[in-house]
Amino acid sequence: MNIADIVNRTVPPHPWAEGEKIPWDEPGFSERMLKEHLSQDHNAASRRLDIVHRQVDYLERIAGGLDGDLKVLDLACGPGLHSLDFARRGHSTYGIDFSPASITWAKSSAKEQSLGSEFVHGDVRSTEYGTEFDLAMLLFGEIDVFSAEDLSLIVRKARAALNTGGVMMLEPHEPGIARANFETGPSWSSHQSGLFSEQPHLLLEEGFWHDDVQMAVKRWYVLDVETGEVAPYSQTVVQHTKDDLVQLIEVEGFTVSEAPGGWSAGNEDGPPEFYPLIAIAK
Repeated sequence: MNIADIVNRTVPPHPWAEGEKIPWDEPGFSERMLKEHLSQDHNAASRRLDIVHRQVDYLERIAGGLDGDLKVLDLACGPGLHSLDFARRGHSTYGIDFSPASITWAKSSAKEQSLGSEFVHGDVRSTEYGTEFDLAMLLFGEIDVFSAEDLSLIVRKARAALNTGGVMMLEPHEPGIARANFETGPSWSSHQSGLFSEQPHLLLEEGFWHDDVQMAVKRWYVLDVETGEVAPYSQTVVQHTKDDLVQLIEVEGFTVSEAPGGWSAGNEDGPPEFYPLIAIAK
């Protein structure tokens, strides 16, 4: 891709047409993103460890695992911060993520600490989950990066993996957050290195909201200063309504219940970006 392709780009882009996600699975990108996951200065990639700990307190309580005998399925687990915290409490965990660097770090951490955690590099849509879990979780808005069809598949697989009475914890964006975060005017910035490239580059980005389908599309163009080559990236995010999510989840063999209070989403100083959604396997 070159600069002329940017000038002649489709505006607005169609959802899903230019890619599904930013390149989590690229080795270099995943290494740079891992640093953001592990940072204790922000909650932009993963929650800080104190928040993870409070979330695991909550999940342990609602899943009835205070005696340390839960089997936990951690979908889109990133570097496995929740899984590792569960394992330190005596639970067994199984995490799946698309990022090779995150999974390598999680495996290494589990080995160093002699924890009962297993981690697999893979896409949650196609990777096998296993069976006899007591708790499954898909946190931090990851539920909203999948189409309704893919989300139904993930929920169906999670139900097959859970024991009857097992708990699935989902964390969708609050209404309006996807639009507020992703609908942005065109902008550019220059970097000696950054998340998208280790080389000097210009980063052009823009975001669009499709009101008819309640989806946001974000674009990034990374222009390498030395070669002039342009690398395009795109992500689509869906604003599912709670009613739609409840219907989708219950069709796959769950009963959605009111989430008890006490969930810590990690942004206590501002309006909530996510809300807890609890489903019980029938």
